[in-house]
Amino acid sequence: MNRATIARAVVAGASLAAMPAVAATFGEMPQIAGLVRDARLAEISGLTASRRAADRYWVHNDSGDRAELFAIDSTGAVVARVMVDGYAVKGTKKPVDWEDVASFEENGKAYLAIGDIGDNGGVRPRVEIVVIEEPDIAGATAQAPVERRAQIAWRTRFRYADAPHDAEALAIDADAGQALIVTKRTYPPMLWRVPLRSDGEATAVALGPLRVPASNEPEPPASLRVRPRQPTGLSIDRTGSQAAVLTYRAVWLYARAPGQSWAQAFATEPQVLPIAGLPQGEAIGFDASGTHLYVTGERWPAPLIRYDWKSVARPSSR
Repeated sequence: MNRATIARAVVAGASLAAMPAVAATFGEMPQIAGLVRDARLAEISGLTASRRAADRYWVHNDSGDRAELFAIDSTGAVVARVMVDGYAVKGTKKPVDWEDVASFEENGKAYLAIGDIGDNGGVRPRVEIVVIEEPDIAGATAQAPVERRAQIAWRTRFRYADAPHDAEALAIDADAGQALIVTKRTYPPMLWRVPLRSDGEATAVALGPLRVPASNEPEPPASLRVRPRQPTGLSIDRTGSQAAVLTYRAVWLYARAPGQSWAQAFATEPQVLPIAGLPQGEAIGFDASGTHLYVTGERWPAPLIRYDWKSVARPSSR
């Protein structure tokens, strides 16, 4: 994404005023947890907490990079690099447009799902989710980083039911056997469901629009291709009780009640967490406990910011 274009969009939307949050869960003033200083990570586009290593987070770059992921600690220091073998799209070993990553567990194994779902021009007839087993990086530190190789466990190729869409936001609901995707250039943003596994080409099904936080200002015109409230990342916590949507200007936090569907949860008024100190937020993820929320993005060195849970009752586990 062109940074100058994004900067103009953020300025254009600077007057978008968030209304009071429905539920005060995370504190609205984030902390600077650290900086991602590794020059190999100049355009971070996805972030997810490891299922196998405490205090470790998987990240990857945006389009044009190799099929590789990096693990960082909670200060932004790189502790591991993983190269994905056997990746080939249209004769090249590079992904088309990796935009997000989500960790999950299935049958006792930890996996990483990578969303090759970016489509700036709205021309890709099909996109895909690539799944690998999460590598073991136990003991890896910034002082003793490790390198691993991973094989593709499976790929889920799919098309949208209506037309191609650009998306940068992916999460996995392993209990339901589905991936959740939020499209970027529709307004309001649309929630889609894709089967986590599919024998053939799957079809993404629209679940409904997201409720966009109320604002005193109108949405910028559709002619402005990059708008401040476009979703650029998605994460759901391990209890399945909350989801965080990242935009260029804020985080939208949706609570999910027991028995409620994701479509119903995303139709409720979200809590708004303003972004500070991050010019181009593109990656978001809860930690393993769901009490910290990390955000970073496409700048080098990239600030790693953290929102902390306030002293209120936690949602019950599902």
